[in-house]
Amino acid sequence: MSDDTRTSAGADTDTVSAPAPAATPPDEFVPPVTGRKRTLALIVVLTGFVLDLLDITIVNVALPSIRDGINATASTMQWLVAGYALAFASMLIISGRLGDIVGVRRMFLIGVAGFTFTSLLAGMAQSPEQLIVLRFLQGAMGAVMVPQVYTLIQLLYAPKERGRAFAALSAALAFGTVGGPLVGALLTTANVGGLGWRMIFLVNVPIGIAAFFAARALLPESERKRGDRLDVVGATLITAAVMLIVFPLVQGREHGWPLWTYAMMVAGLVVFALFVLHQRSRTESPLVPLSLFRHRSFSSGLVVVFLFQGAVMSFFLVITIYVQIGVGYSILRAGLAGLPWDIAVPLLGWLSARWITPKLGRVGLQIGLLLLIASMFWFMWVIDSTPQVTIWQLLVPMFIGGAGMGMTFPPLMGYSLHDVPGHQAGSASGVVNANYQIGVTLGIAACGTLFFSLIATNAATATDDVGPRLRADLVAVGVAEGQAEQIGQRFRDCVTTQLGAADPTLPPAGCDSATVAAGGGDRAVEVIEQRSFEASQISFQRAMVGTLWFSVISFALALLGSFLLPRR
Repeated sequence: MSDDTRTSAGADTDTVSAPAPAATPPDEFVPPVTGRKRTLALIVVLTGFVLDLLDITIVNVALPSIRDGINATASTMQWLVAGYALAFASMLIISGRLGDIVGVRRMFLIGVAGFTFTSLLAGMAQSPEQLIVLRFLQGAMGAVMVPQVYTLIQLLYAPKERGRAFAALSAALAFGTVGGPLVGALLTTANVGGLGWRMIFLVNVPIGIAAFFAARALLPESERKRGDRLDVVGATLITAAVMLIVFPLVQGREHGWPLWTYAMMVAGLVVFALFVLHQRSRTESPLVPLSLFRHRSFSSGLVVVFLFQGAVMSFFLVITIYVQIGVGYSILRAGLAGLPWDIAVPLLGWLSARWITPKLGRVGLQIGLLLLIASMFWFMWVIDSTPQVTIWQLLVPMFIGGAGMGMTFPPLMGYSLHDVPGHQAGSASGVVNANYQIGVTLGIAACGTLFFSLIATNAATATDDVGPRLRADLVAVGVAEGQAEQIGQRFRDCVTTQLGAADPTLPPAGCDSATVAAGGGDRAVEVIEQRSFEASQISFQRAMVGTLWFSVISFALALLGSFLLPRR
């Protein structure tokens, strides 16, 4: 689409622009729906997007309740998260291409219906095995639904208008990412009808049903090319490549990164290379048209999306773990800590779409990335100042980070898909989503590994810091000095072992406070529990400060990559 075409296509109102003269090119953009109907259609599309995001994050908060409710093991809980991510990442590119072939409206409806039905069954699951299978199917249905969201935005809005739509998408992303733990906490603790954790799945059912019928009434259908067929060989290769890469990433840390995890990732890269060769040799109906990468905005946008989204999602994972385990926030309090980010994203997203991006172009996006970097440094300063950080101390950096995300995400998605032809929109959306998901998975794997490694590394010095106070407190409650010295040594061994384990919340065998106290009495047990938490806080504090450098570097690389984007 030419620049002149894009300029004439976009208006600031939800009405169709004046009729074009007879010489108008055949690909002139004409929105299929306008006005209030288009706004309602966007709301329906974003509802599906939010349902998927919530189910990625909402389960993390409810895992302890699920474990108790159906006697799930640690491995089961891990697969409830990993199975969803694996199915989602594996299906994205295929689903995007199917949107091109059979129509995005039809695929969106299939995705919403399937997601709603699997949510109902998940809420009724009676065994860990049932829930794992249903979570896998949920992830697959989410992958059917999500690529169509980007394509539908392209169908509904002219290029100049898409900034506002992507601003709304950015707000939905922030709510689904940051609000998921809060929603999960509220639903689980409310225990409506005695359903407990089941409500995190069952709440999708009425919303999904309403979204399905609204989508049938409001959404337009895309044009389909006759004769297009799904590239089965390409679909098999890309699915295998993604699974070989994502599976070891979501399982590696729990198993201590054995050799097979690296072998699988290398095999995944080899299979991915075979997929690229296959796509180059295929002349009809390729799964991923390699011509997409001739568009500078698309290829450079993928790089920035990969770095940006991976840094954002990994930051939220780590900060949530830090405030809940390292500081001791309740689930609800941890959810409330992210509210300033939730508020800032739509506010700055709206300003970005309406004023900043039209006036400044990619400079506005770059200012957003600079704000994200500034917020990470502010978090470092706040967290380094005290192990017991408060919600009020997190308020300003949370708002600045949300403002940066609001300024970055809408124009970034607009840049990535701006030049993609309409008939390739589904494939492009699938590639963008798969790139996003793999970026998030890589970011979480790298950031999570760094965070827990730093916790283990800092455990010894943290116990040494509290050791003198521990022995003094033990003597103060009547423990003999010699015995206090022995207890202090056992305390050091147990705390360092616990903080170096895969789950730093569980004490090793023989390391409960009563055993460590070794007959020192109830007051000695209280002292040990208090100092254990203090040592854990210090170790988590130092690990969090160190891990924030990962976010700083990722956002800085995204900033450098943004110079590859067109100026406007």
